[in-house]
Amino acid sequence: MNMRKLTTPIVGLGLLVALAGCNSTDMLTPQVDVGAGTFRSPPVTQSDLDAMSAETAVAPVQREPVSQTTAYSPQPAPSNTPTAYASGDATYTDPAGTFEAQASRLAAGSAPVQNTIQNQPPPVQQTPVQQTAAAAEEIQNEPSVASLPKASAAASGTIRFLPIIGAPVQAVTPLSKQLGAEARAHGLTIKGSGDASSEHILKGYFSTLKDGDKTTVVYVWDVLDGSGNRLHRIQGQDSVPGGGADLWSGVPAATMQGIATKTINAYLEWRQSQAG
Repeated sequence: MNMRKLTTPIVGLGLLVALAGCNSTDMLTPQVDVGAGTFRSPPVTQSDLDAMSAETAVAPVQREPVSQTTAYSPQPAPSNTPTAYASGDATYTDPAGTFEAQASRLAAGSAPVQNTIQNQPPPVQQTPVQQTAAAAEEIQNEPSVASLPKASAAASGTIRFLPIIGAPVQAVTPLSKQLGAEARAHGLTIKGSGDASSEHILKGYFSTLKDGDKTTVVYVWDVLDGSGNRLHRIQGQDSVPGGGADLWSGVPAATMQGIATKTINAYLEWRQSQAG
């Protein structure tokens, strides 16, 4: 019995010695990994313990709850002061864009919408005398028909052309077409070569002359009355560069067309002189 009492204090003393020999670091070292990894967690050192102790020693920050008055401030109550409108042009007020604005303006007794165009002076009403004078001035500024060249004035009459003498077909074709176009453009009516009812008859004579390195086309037109009496003669010439064995082959169609235009203009000038 005494032996058991002696053994108990010895065992207790041995446990105290064993516990005293153990370090706190060894007690905190995890024996297994967290999760399925193979990496062994590093041991916790004394500096880590000191750092954790310092963190726990810090007093937690006391935060005041956010007051409802600071988070939300009610909107100020609308005042009864009437809305002030910008004052710009005193003669013009801009219409309200919404029904509320229109109601506010009507309640405030605002003036109705005005238009600044009303302040502009009314258009001057011209009297019949002034209108007549203005129309007369415009007519005076227009060019007078009598001042235009007589050749450009439209003529009314009938003419016919007799067969042309001295020119080949290749030269007569462009000449005849241009003669007809010019005559109709000036209001003349062309009759057939056998129609004896025409007012005037034009009979043409053509020839070519070699003049150095150019060819000269000479033309003469006799203006006859319905009975065949000569009333007037038109004559002229036109030159083109070049000249071969056949002089007509070197005369272009443009030259014959130009002669036709000159012929009709000369005939109209003579006709106008006879009418005056």
